[in-house]
Parts: sequence; C-alpha cells; structure tokens
Amino acid sequence: MTKAEAIEQMKAGIKMTHRHFSPKEWVTIKNDKILLEDNVVCDVMEFWRWRTDASWDNDWEIFTA
Repeated sequence: MTKAEAIEQMKAGIKMTHRHFSPKEWVTIKNDKILLEDNVVCDVMEFWRWRTDASWDNDWEIFTA
C-alpha cells in the first residue's frame, strides 16, 4: 500500500505497519495525532519529519499481529 493510502487507513483508526518496522510495531492516527504501539503520541508532521526517504512511500500494510 502507498503512504497516501496508509494515511487514509490511519485516519480511520486502522493500525498500519511498514517493512522498516519491527514485527510488533504499528502506527495509527487518533485525535489528529500519531499514536504508536507503545502509547507514544506525536504530531503527524513530527512523525513524517524523519521519514522522508522514498522507501516510506510504499510497502505499508494493515497490522494484523
């Protein structure tokens, strides 16, 4: 799935994972903030600030573990 598609899923509250994440890591969007599996909450812009490489543009999946 693309980054844009994953963001839409996250906005709907779906937990998403990426090939760069460890098997138990996921991310979603709740109350217009990024929520991570360890209950860390950050601004959406802050999350993407460090993920600008083209490798983040694809390879998103719905988290199922």
